Amino acid sequence: MTSVLRFAMTNAWTYRRADRDDIVELASWRGAGSLGLRPHFHDEHQLVLVLSGSRSFRIDGETITVPAGHAALIPAGMLHAPMPTPDEETVCLNAYVPASRACSSLRVVSFRARWQRVDEISPERILEIAGDILSRAPSPSTGRTGRSKLGAALTESLAPIGAVAASLGRSREGFSRMVRRELGVAPHAFRLLARLNLARQLQRAGEPIAAVAADAGFSDQSHLTRLFRRTFGTTPGVYWRD
Repeated sequence: MTSVLRFAMTNAWTYRRADRDDIVELASWRGAGSLGLRPHFHDEHQLVLVLSGSRSFRIDGETITVPAGHAALIPAGMLHAPMPTPDEETVCLNAYVPASRACSSLRVVSFRARWQRVDEISPERILEIAGDILSRAPSPSTGRTGRSKLGAALTESLAPIGAVAASLGRSREGFSRMVRRELGVAPHAFRLLARLNLARQLQRAGEPIAAVAADAGFSDQSHLTRLFRRTFGTTPGVYWRD
């Protein structure tokens, strides 16, 4: 029997678990327009399904718009900034799926369905759309692989930025320029975004917010909450509340 998704539809992002291993989490939005948020990335592929209105993202200096009736897949690790959209009603479902299949570029496709509500969309249909987009995606380029290694160098070490730069045979200034060019943000900003993604993982695992803040390297819970809201459009307390 095909299952459906249940959401409380409010003028804010509402996150829910999918209770499946092949969908990490789901988020729904229904309201006037949609939020503009800070540039960020995810550790998972993000599938954006727009039922009405539109969503727009700033990616690599370009504005990408996803109109109603279309889906976009934003690859794991791709820096993107959701942009505010006009005040027409927007209904959107985000599905975050494991990055088990490599993808290096954003793609927008029509999903050829006339859903009115996100709870009409089954997990099976979400995975079918994601799989279809991923099957059309080109293999990751050498440049994308290099960017992944650069990101790993920044996040897998707690050493100061200067020390990471030195380990790669670069000056701090030269390393910072390379990171900005390849990853789109300064080294410190990239590390901060990685810590925010870690905070999401820890919350999904059931850690209390205060423990999440400490374990993810934030000075306190209010520091995490402020940055989390600016980046993901909701607070940690609302994000993973059952």
